[in-house]
Amino acid sequence: MALTQEQQAIELINRAKRILVATKEHATADTLSAVVALLSFLNADKKQVDAVVPGFVAADLPAFLPKHDNISASVGAMRAFLLSLDVQSIPLGELMYDVKDGKLEITVVPKQGEWTPKDISFKHGEDRYDLIIAIDAPDRASLGALAREHADFLYRTPVINIDRDPGNEHWGQLNLVDLTAVATTEVLFGLFDRWNRHLIDEKIATALLAGMIAKTQSFRTNNVTPKTLQVASQLIAMGAKREEIVHGLWRTRSVPTLKIWGRALSRLEQDRDLGLVWTSLTRQDFVEAGTPSAALDGVVSELVSYAPEAKIVVLIYENETVEKNGVCVTIHAATPHSAQDLGRAFGATGSRERVEFCLTPGQTLIDGTKIVIDRIRETLKATK
Repeated sequence: MALTQEQQAIELINRAKRILVATKEHATADTLSAVVALLSFLNADKKQVDAVVPGFVAADLPAFLPKHDNISASVGAMRAFLLSLDVQSIPLGELMYDVKDGKLEITVVPKQGEWTPKDISFKHGEDRYDLIIAIDAPDRASLGALAREHADFLYRTPVINIDRDPGNEHWGQLNLVDLTAVATTEVLFGLFDRWNRHLIDEKIATALLAGMIAKTQSFRTNNVTPKTLQVASQLIAMGAKREEIVHGLWRTRSVPTLKIWGRALSRLEQDRDLGLVWTSLTRQDFVEAGTPSAALDGVVSELVSYAPEAKIVVLIYENETVEKNGVCVTIHAATPHSAQDLGRAFGATGSRERVEFCLTPGQTLIDGTKIVIDRIRETLKATK
C-alpha cells in the first residue's frame, strides 16, 4: 500500500541528518508559532534542526512561545569548501595561514622535496542540511534571501512544503497543503498527532494553539470549522495556555502603538467592489504618537478585522527620513491576489503576500496616495 503524504514526510524527516526550517519574509505571529512548534517537536524527537526567519529579532518573539537559540534572521554557511593536498609521497612539515586584504593565504612547508600543482585539488563539501521544511511559504521567492542567495541549494535539497493557503504553488517535492485548515499550526497538529502524539507537551500545544488563535482573530473568522474547534479543544486538554496567548497577542500593546493604530483606522478608506482597503499616515502622526513606522506591522490585522471582506490592504506613510526616502508603501494581499503583481509597476520587493516600496523623494503623501491607489485599481480592474 502506498504511503500517505504525511507518512512520506515522517519518513523523510526520520532519515534526515540535519534539517533547515525556513519561512517567508515578514513572518506574522501565526507563522512564528508554527516555526516554534515544529522546532520544539523536532527537538523532542532528538533531531538536529535550525530555523531561518527573515528579519527575525529574538526580542520580538511573543512571551507565550518558548525561546529557541537556533532561530536566526539569515542562513549561515551552507557547505564547506575543501582543499586537498597529497602528502603520501611528500609529508607535511608545517601548516600556517593568514588573512591579508580580504584573502586567505595558506602556507604549507614539506618535510622534504616539494609539491606540484597536480598534488592539490579542491571541491565543495556536503551541504550542511539534507532536508528543508518550508512553513507558510507560498513559493520559493517568499523565502527572501535564502531563495535569492542559495537558489541552487533549494533545488538540490528535498523540500517538505507545509501550508494552508490556497495560493500555495505546491513547489516542494512533498506538499502538505491543507486548504480546510485555518492555520498552518492546524496542519502541523495533524502531522504530529499521526507521528507521535506523546511528544506534544504543554509548550508545543501552546505554540500550535497560538497559531490558530492568531490566524482566526481568536476564532472569529468565517473559515473556522468544527474540526478547528475540535483541534483547539484537544490542545487545551494537552495544556495549551489560551489565556497567555490572548494576553500576549492583544493585551500588551503599548499606548504609542495604539495611538498610531487609531490614527490609521480613523483614515480608513475602502473600495468594496475591489476588496481594497487603504489608509495613510504623516510623519507628524508618528511624532505625536511617539512610535516608529515599525509599529505599523500590527495594523493590518486590525484593518482586516474592521473590513473582513478586504483582500488587499495598503498602508501609505511618510517615512521617518521623509526628506531622503519620501513616501513609503506596504501592500498586503490575500489569495487570489498577488502583492507582487500589484506593486510591480513601482519596483516593489517582497513576497506574494506582502511587498514594500518607496515613491520618488519629494512626492507628497496626498499625491502619492492617489498615484498608488489609482494604479492598484487599474491593475485589479484589468484582471477582473
